[in-house]
Amino acid sequence: MSYQLMFQKAVELQQNGALNEAEQIYRQILETAPNNADVLNLLGLIAQTRGIHSEAIGYFYKAIENAPQHWPIFFNLAVSLGALGKFLEATEAYQKVLSLKPDCKEAHFGLGNLYWAQNNLEAAKEQFTAALKIDADYLEAATNLAEVSDDTDSLEKLSADNPQALYYLGRRAFNARNFAAAATYLSKADALSADDEIKAMLGESELALGHKEQAQKLFYQALNLNPHNLSALMNLADMEADSHNFNEAEKFYKRGIEIAPDNLRLHTNYAEMLCRNKRTLEGLEEYRQAVILSPQTPELSYNLSLILKSLEEYEQALDLMFHAFYLAPEHTDWSLNIAETLVLFNEQAPEKARKICENWYQKMPENIIVQHLWSAINHQTAANEKEYNALLFDNFAATYEQTLKNIQYSVVDKIAELYAPLKGKILDLGCGTGLAAQKLKTADNQFVGIDISAKMLELARQKNVYADLRQTDILEYLRDSHSDFDAVIAADVFCYFGDLRPIIAAVSPTRLIFSIETDSAAEKFTIQANGRYKHNPQYIELLLRNSGYTEVTQTELVLRRENGKDVVGCIISARIT
Repeated sequence: MSYQLMFQKAVELQQNGALNEAEQIYRQILETAPNNADVLNLLGLIAQTRGIHSEAIGYFYKAIENAPQHWPIFFNLAVSLGALGKFLEATEAYQKVLSLKPDCKEAHFGLGNLYWAQNNLEAAKEQFTAALKIDADYLEAATNLAEVSDDTDSLEKLSADNPQALYYLGRRAFNARNFAAAATYLSKADALSADDEIKAMLGESELALGHKEQAQKLFYQALNLNPHNLSALMNLADMEADSHNFNEAEKFYKRGIEIAPDNLRLHTNYAEMLCRNKRTLEGLEEYRQAVILSPQTPELSYNLSLILKSLEEYEQALDLMFHAFYLAPEHTDWSLNIAETLVLFNEQAPEKARKICENWYQKMPENIIVQHLWSAINHQTAANEKEYNALLFDNFAATYEQTLKNIQYSVVDKIAELYAPLKGKILDLGCGTGLAAQKLKTADNQFVGIDISAKMLELARQKNVYADLRQTDILEYLRDSHSDFDAVIAADVFCYFGDLRPIIAAVSPTRLIFSIETDSAAEKFTIQANGRYKHNPQYIELLLRNSGYTEVTQTELVLRRENGKDVVGCIISARIT
């Protein structure tokens, strides 16, 4: 077969979509004519069609060396350069086209799109207008000019049988959160054009409307049209992850990251999925990439810090926590987590932990949490304990009961085992979410609960086991209340008080059942770095007997597991017989 016949055959194959066969013939031609500009250009177009723009650019540059005045090659080069985000080089290539062929409306259109992508809207308008001066019926230029000019009326006029105008209208409706209107526009566009961007945008609209199956179908269709459609890949990854199809989700996340390595959403959501699947070290690396991409996004630094904390890398975790917190100091829960992490770090490196705490205190002396921590870490009772405890438990309320399950909290169950059933009117000090009353309530008793946290009381109220609930300080209530109670219970409450004498004196002579964390080596009580107190049980028994209690019993037990260690304490019952 002659060279010319081979070339014509390859062109025909390429036009019919048989890219592999066409490429094979072009390469055969290059063996004898390695500098043939037409063949090099067409090979570049095959690579461009496949989305391999870096390869396409190589062919186009080589073709230009052999045909420096052939404007279509510069045009093709501009398209691939623009696709790779090389806007300056793409602009120069389009300008070269216009220098060789001033009436090339497509070059003006391409330049308009490049300027638009760089948010240079005025320059984009100029180029779309220039294209329309060459061809007043150039629908694509008119449509983009209307969109970049924020001209919805013109888009509506152009939308008849115009999928691009319908796409823009659908995208506008989506951004305005009018998802039903968006789906209507985009469905019309989809009927007119098999375009991956239209299908992906329609999929997002259907997803926002709660039509998950339809959305998923559209995302897959978009990928069939363009395996590099980032919106489809991201949404399918997230949907498969939500459906616990983690292998499929991971495939989409990895493909997305390969295409767009700087995409923050892909790294973040992939990291979250990895962490949910206990692949913590892999999740750590993805979060690190996310933080590198967006160091000023506090949530990313904070999430990365939580992983490091779980790995007991407390110093690194604290660096990230503080970075996040200083960017968004309104996050009280972050402040509490910093304090908790400092307490853990204090066990590893007390001098470093103390220095970090001191720096925090100097920077934010008005912060309730660091005030309390600074006192505790220096073995002192904080002046703001009431305020701190209210803040602590308001923030803790939503996860309180799950946390107690996680740490194998045993106090309420042990009280029930030892002393149920309780009869009469029972005062539940520091009642929290109402776990004690829920466990101990019978037809023969009536519970009154008090707590300093409003949010804890909201959850306790939902259990419908209390005759009355009050938000108040324990000592204030005991001093002001004239109600007669048959028993007072305090489950995991007295660890937030140092000197128990005022409470015991106020409760006496009513029967008292409570738990304490114990330290038999302490003279009376000691404050820990976490702000909780340990009491010497012998000293507590002496206080009880001095307040008139004649029968005092102690039951030792493991109160809970904390950071892999047993927290030892006892339950004490005191009454007058």
